[in-house]
Amino acid sequence: MLKADITLSDLSLSAEWRDGSIALGTSRIIPYAHPMLETALVRTEGQWFVTVRERLAPVPSDKVPACRDVDAEEFQRLYQECILWPLDYVLIEVAQAGCRMRVRTGVLGSVPVYCRAANDKVTISWDFADFANEPLAIDAEIASHRLALSTIYSARQLCVGVTLLTERASFHVEPGKANYRYPVPMEETSPSPLPEGQDALRVFSELLQRVVSARPIAMDRVSIELSGGMDSATVACAVAAFHGRMASKGILLDGDVRQPQIQRRQWITSRLDLSDETVEIAAFPPNLDLQEHQARGLYWEYYLEACTALWESARVQGHDMLFTGIGGDELFPGYANEKQEEGGGKPGKENEATHYAERLMTPRALSAARSMRCFDAPASPVPATALLAHACRAPDLLRHGLWPVNPLSDPGLVAFCHRLPRDSRQGREVMRQYLHARLGSEVFPRSYIKETFARVLPDLISRQAATIASQLRDCALADLGLVDQRAALALLDTVAATRAQAPTAALASFLWMERCVRQIR
Repeated sequence: MLKADITLSDLSLSAEWRDGSIALGTSRIIPYAHPMLETALVRTEGQWFVTVRERLAPVPSDKVPACRDVDAEEFQRLYQECILWPLDYVLIEVAQAGCRMRVRTGVLGSVPVYCRAANDKVTISWDFADFANEPLAIDAEIASHRLALSTIYSARQLCVGVTLLTERASFHVEPGKANYRYPVPMEETSPSPLPEGQDALRVFSELLQRVVSARPIAMDRVSIELSGGMDSATVACAVAAFHGRMASKGILLDGDVRQPQIQRRQWITSRLDLSDETVEIAAFPPNLDLQEHQARGLYWEYYLEACTALWESARVQGHDMLFTGIGGDELFPGYANEKQEEGGGKPGKENEATHYAERLMTPRALSAARSMRCFDAPASPVPATALLAHACRAPDLLRHGLWPVNPLSDPGLVAFCHRLPRDSRQGREVMRQYLHARLGSEVFPRSYIKETFARVLPDLISRQAATIASQLRDCALADLGLVDQRAALALLDTVAATRAQAPTAALASFLWMERCVRQIR
């Protein structure tokens, strides 16, 4: 939501608005310029803060003053308003005496906020590329856990000294000192009976409608990400019901899932009156080039090429906001006692992929990956996997002028769905009822098979195996002592020969990490 380069000694100076940014000495704080965001600089004697936050409906943008000088009481009131802001925000607060600052973030985690403090200078950005031009060291412990396919949501990142400000966290800096503070963990949720007279479908519908109407939206500037699956279709139904005819964007897959996906898209877009546009995954295949020099970020995403084609189209059409279905996979968890009653659930493709991943790793990396983790962020109102998905995709969206909105990641909706009785959660029952009521029961029958990208990478890796093997003659992760180069080449041969999903998952993660390390070391 903002970028900043701050010399701590400049914090003793008065902060001023200048050409769309906040200036103090040689330091600058540059808000991300977007109609969905508002920036406020509030000053009082000896201290000031600046916040960049999502706009709330229906307040017009010209009703929010960009700069205010206030007394201490009003300063505290406005500060509390920022801390309790119901949508996403980033807040930088400064005490001029002692040149101290604190950076805070909201709960939604719509975009990443990376921080680095070094030599009494602080750099803040939503774009990791802003850090990649400086010498960076790889955190071997984090790299090892990620090579072993662990999901990590943490302040600690792959690059030493670059910190991710996790949701509700704060980063405190003063001359010669910096420290990070995690928030208090959220209480664990558990299923409970619905209150008498309360209907799960009605409450789900009302909560979802509240989320999609929380921001001031112009219909002709919005795109809806539509895969053809239940999550994005649910968001599309809610947005279309509130805002009318809009544009939808999606990627068409190949293989057995293609025709069912096309049919579902046609049903959805026809019944919601969406203006639909698609791109072919075959026309924009994932980039597997390990020699690529563009810094892509710290989280792997192999389908940004196809997504980028859609984002560029949206920008040409004058759209600046994207509704997504991120968070749907996390809305309806199965709890441990329920899985035991069902016989333990499905045997593990994840375990099989982890087995292949661990065969790549050196004893040193395996030892680190199997160590007890003490760096994870505490439990949050938005599930960690959804927050990681935001961090992965949002920078690319912002580069294309699109602000992401992820209704299924809303904390209120998440809390409600997590507490639903099992019969409302199993098979996403309440979501299925919502879709049946709006689209008809034939769009997502109980036999519906979710379309995935599962076949894209195995086939692509098989076709490009010789090139990848040639590029792996020099292996950055092997040079760091984390990966066995011969094992990596053997895994590549396995994927090329079998095109199986489990070894592909391990290899894909390794290849992304290899490219990332080459870009930043």
